[in-house]
Amino acid sequence: MASPDDRQSYEPLRVTAHLRTGVVADRWLPLDGILLYQAARAQLGDQVVTVPGGSPAPGGVSVPLKVLHPGEDHWYYACSWAQPQPWWAAEGQDHWNKRFDNALADLVDFGGKRGRVIVENGEYKAYHMPVHYYAAAGVEWFCIGDRAEIARLLATCTHLGKKASQGWGRVAAWTVEPWAEDWTVRREGQLTRAIPLQDALPDEAGRLMFYGLRPPYYRKENQLPVVMP
Repeated sequence: MASPDDRQSYEPLRVTAHLRTGVVADRWLPLDGILLYQAARAQLGDQVVTVPGGSPAPGGVSVPLKVLHPGEDHWYYACSWAQPQPWWAAEGQDHWNKRFDNALADLVDFGGKRGRVIVENGEYKAYHMPVHYYAAAGVEWFCIGDRAEIARLLATCTHLGKKASQGWGRVAAWTVEPWAEDWTVRREGQLTRAIPLQDALPDEAGRLMFYGLRPPYYRKENQLPVVMP
């Protein structure tokens, strides 16, 4: 398995996810986060249940991507976010619902007493929650890494984004191919991902935001002032 320091097998790549359904995610959809998740599953085993924000960063997990600024606080992977921006062909809003079927109310055990099912709150609370999605035939990223190892990890990645259990973000196939250009950070003069302020050009420094620089993006220690695309 390639390690972050094994650069002999690294090359510029284009990675494409060919989609069957829309994706419920933010517009950036970082590939390095997807690869970290897949690598953690491959190296540490499946985790059936997780607590949101409570799982520690998977230390010692090897991601087959080149590391920029290794050993420094502002290190990150040579890996773009979803391209081009915006990468979607269309966007929309749908809803997921949870509703108690009143036709089954007579099956509820009220302990021998009269009662009713409360749908305003509690266990049987009804939900009609919106989800914002992006639709596209495919999403592409650019990175520098180990082609064979990236393809191996993505072979078991069947969905992208949130609400996969409801069918969102279903991937039909992955393509990992060599690419002639290094578009991991910039493409034709435009940023393709967030970068630390130290790496910004003078005309880029105005798009400053406090955001994740590397995965897991929700971890506070991975968030700092960055320049956004």
